[in-house]
This record gives sequence, C-alpha cells and structure tokens, in this order.
Amino acid sequence: MKTLKNSLLILALASLFFAGCKEDPGEALPQYDHSLIMSRGSGAKLVLTNPVDGKDLFVSVPSPAVDDVASLKAGYMCKNAVFVAKTTMREYTMSIYTCDAKTGTGTTAITPTDLYVYSEINCSPAGPKIVFPGKSNDHPEYQSIYTINEDGGGLTQVSEPLETVMGMDGGEYELQPTSFPAFSPDGSKIAFDALVLTLPDHYDYYEFILIMNADGTNKETVFSEPGQHVEIYDLCWTQDGKFLLFVMLDNDDNFHRRVKALNIESNKVTDITASLEINGDQVYHISTSPNSDKIVFNQHLGGGSDLFIAEYEIHDDVLTIKGSPVKLTDSGATGYHYYTPGWQLWDEK
Repeated sequence: MKTLKNSLLILALASLFFAGCKEDPGEALPQYDHSLIMSRGSGAKLVLTNPVDGKDLFVSVPSPAVDDVASLKAGYMCKNAVFVAKTTMREYTMSIYTCDAKTGTGTTAITPTDLYVYSEINCSPAGPKIVFPGKSNDHPEYQSIYTINEDGGGLTQVSEPLETVMGMDGGEYELQPTSFPAFSPDGSKIAFDALVLTLPDHYDYYEFILIMNADGTNKETVFSEPGQHVEIYDLCWTQDGKFLLFVMLDNDDNFHRRVKALNIESNKVTDITASLEINGDQVYHISTSPNSDKIVFNQHLGGGSDLFIAEYEIHDDVLTIKGSPVKLTDSGATGYHYYTPGWQLWDEK
C-alpha cells in the first residue's frame, strides 16, 4: 500500500511539473500565412518580414558584399535573395546575384558578364526561376527579355529585338525596349511592359502591356496607352491570375504615380490610387501576395520609408481596395527604412 501511495505521489508531482511547463495560453504564438515579404533595408540590409504581424524574422547583409544593389526579390520559397548589382568583371555592367535569404552568405553572380541586366527582375512563385530584361554588351542597342534558373542554368531569351507584335486594334507594331516582366501565379505566363512603334512607318509609339507564354510564344497585347507621356512600373499579378496591377507615371500630371488594376479578360482598367494613398502621399513599389488578396507597398512618411498592406476584393470584373491600408513595419523602432518589397511563398518548416 505504501508503495502504491508513493507511486501516486510521484505521478501527481510529475503532472504538476509538466503542467507548469506548458505554454501560457494567454501568450500569443507567432502566426504565419506561408509567405514572407522581402525588402531592401537601408544600410544594404536584406529584410524578411512576416506579413501577418510585421515582425522582421531575418535581417542580413550580402556576403561577400556587392556594389550598387539596384533591385531585390525573394527567390522561390524565400530560400534565396535575388538582386541586381554591379559586376566586378566588366565596368558599368550589372548582373543578377543570389545569396542565402536568411544569412546573406554565398553571394554569387548567376548571369554571364557579356549580358547587361536591367533592374526590373521578377521571381516565379511556382519554381526557382527568374525573368528579367537585359541586353548583350556586344549589341547594346537591343534589349530583350530573358529567363534563368536561380542556380544560373537555363538562360533563355524569350523576346526578340524589333519583334512584330499585334496591338489591340489589330495593327502591327515593332517591339522596342521591354521592362518589368512578371511571372503569372502558376509560372506558365509572363506579363511585361514595352514601348512599341507603329508599322510600317514608325509614325507613332505606344506603351503596351503584353502577356506571353513562359517560353516566349503567343504574345498578346492586353493594355495600350499613347506613350509620349506615360511610363509603367511594377507589374504584378493577383493570386488568381485574373488581374494585373501596375503603377503608371503620367509626366503631364506632375509625375504623379497612379496605381491601376487591369482585368486581363475584359481589358477593363480601374484606378485604385486614391484608396492606397495616405494623406495624399504617393505609393511606391507595389507587390501582390502569392496566396491572399493583398498588396504590399512602401511609402515615404515623416522622413522614413515603411511598408503598408492593403486588402482588395473583386466583384464581377472590377478590383477595389477594401478598407484602408495598414502600416506593417516601424522604421522608427527598427532603425532602418524599408524599400522595394517583394512578396513570396515560404515554408516555415
């Protein structure tokens, strides 16, 4: 009987011990949505931020260091940081580099030194693949779109200089400089912006948004605008692949940055600028979530630059902003500013 009592006492004490080891039910556990936002922090930092609570999970610096980082994206599943920077091999040449997204280590150039890379790179949410505009140093007058794997293999040119494309009016146009290519959510298509000239006379030029298959075939114009006073930036897809969001700079309107939502099927365009601006301050560098109906952007307020998130909703063929943007980061608390955010999938396991 004494042995039984001792055993029961030991079990009771053990129960109390393990109960004390349990996490406080009042203590909130970190919440994740299987995605992260990568941004360029001041001081050459790479910052990975949780879009749910705004906490910076990883902050690093590329090592070995590089000069003149011009663009930054999170690679597939946020394993790598992908960015454009000056190459050490040839003067005035920019290359794509990758490094470990969490530690910044292993900085490696993945594009050849005879290819000049422009800063408008984009990473696929469906696999470790990058799309970018570039041109050969041997033919600097020609600019095309290329794809490449994150490990540096599979470099492919998917648009041709002076290629003929069809406009929305059925006319023929000549493809000129291309920019801001963006993979669709399933990685099967690429949207991009282009300046085009009318054929056969080159009488006028326009700003087009086109969509093509990822291998460069079947180019289709989905948006056109007279190009004399318009520039387009930051093309990105909604998670369902039905809309393209972009920033349009109208030089006739004091260089005001307008945010547009394009329904790809109907070609209907909605201006969502007013719903994103805060106290009239302009929106910079938009990026859409790969797994939710949200947009992230950075905005310069009070001498600093922070990230904001806005939620959108779709009714019929129109995209509108739901509620007001929410401030995600706090540059005053972290001591660095946030620029050029990119939103990617992430497996926190």
